[in-house]
Amino acid sequence: MNVVASKVRLIESAAPNSLLVNATLDKLIGMIADDYRHKLAEYRRTLSEFERQYGMTTAEFQRGFDSGELGDAPEWFDWDGYAALAAEAQKKLTELERGGA
Repeated sequence: MNVVASKVRLIESAAPNSLLVNATLDKLIGMIADDYRHKLAEYRRTLSEFERQYGMTTAEFQRGFDSGELGDAPEWFDWDGYAALAAEAQKKLTELERGGA
């Protein structure tokens, strides 16, 4: 059995009521969401630096990069990587915000 699932089952069985369990899990979800917000802000700052340096938005860059118009310069792979990290962080944050409601 997964260690985390085992711990959750222990909490469910030992907690005096479901309100306490829900409040605790909501707090944990909030902490994880805050971590993703922090990461997302960092990724967006880096993306903004790329945008200023190269004079195009990340969306414009991705269209050009994906189509091959921009070539394969190493900085393009960095930019593409940060865009992917930002997209994944945003996806996880959205899931957490929905689940914590």
